[in-house]
Amino acid sequence: MFTCSTRQDQFQTYVLQNESGQTYIEVVPERGCIISKYVHNAEPIFYLEQETLDDPAKNVRGGNPILFPISSYLVDETYYYNDTAYQLKQHGFARNLAGKVVSTHADEAGASITLEMTHNEETLARYPFHFTLTMKYTLDAGGLTVTATVVNQDDKTMPFYLGYHPYFYAPDKNKIELRIPSTAYADLERNSMTNDRFNFDQAVSNVIYDQLQSNASEMIDHARNLKVTLIADDYYQYIVLWALEGSPFVCIEPWMAPVNGMNVNKGVQLVEAKQAHTSTIHIKVESIRQG
Repeated sequence: MFTCSTRQDQFQTYVLQNESGQTYIEVVPERGCIISKYVHNAEPIFYLEQETLDDPAKNVRGGNPILFPISSYLVDETYYYNDTAYQLKQHGFARNLAGKVVSTHADEAGASITLEMTHNEETLARYPFHFTLTMKYTLDAGGLTVTATVVNQDDKTMPFYLGYHPYFYAPDKNKIELRIPSTAYADLERNSMTNDRFNFDQAVSNVIYDQLQSNASEMIDHARNLKVTLIADDYYQYIVLWALEGSPFVCIEPWMAPVNGMNVNKGVQLVEAKQAHTSTIHIKVESIRQG
């Protein structure tokens, strides 16, 4: 039996868990509807710096931040719509919005929570569209499923491109093996790849893959005998890796568009007036112990 409960920390937190309590997620609606923690069979899957979650002035470093209405950054933080310049900071504003819970459900098969974020005066000044972003998180024996539905409430076509920034816990990065389904990549930070392997041994490493040959990217944690598989549907045409030296995480980020996507017109999704766009990613965790 799965359950859904709440507790009051710095912010109200929703906990979806299995009967043993060894597998669970925590969701914080007021902090961009983020999944702040994901634990599978008592093993942390997401990394979290708790102080960044507790401080609303900071971007959360950890969990699975939502990147909307853009992923990555724009040159000069600027894009144009109908010949008017608008400014958006890196990764958009969804991670800084307060959301609300629409519904929860739990039964023998799993647990889910549905949350909603919408436009306000501040977002309209930077992104001139009326929207609703609905996030549904489902935890079951098969893993964690994240479904995003972007609803265009406006009377004009709305451009966007979504992404996620999951921080996967990696206590010993020397024993991490990454399998990305592409050999086509570009450094976003110099020397991020060494002999076609991601470089964990510099201050910041950041690389973007395109021309993906499948929907599945894998992180093998040989220190913990775990395989984490990120499966993103076909809208997500890019995988980005990001890591900081000395920090026990690696981000494996599915993006719909590349850097500066709004201006180079790659990966931009167009939602017609009063229509909706739905996409899904799935995270599966498996033991790789032998015998």
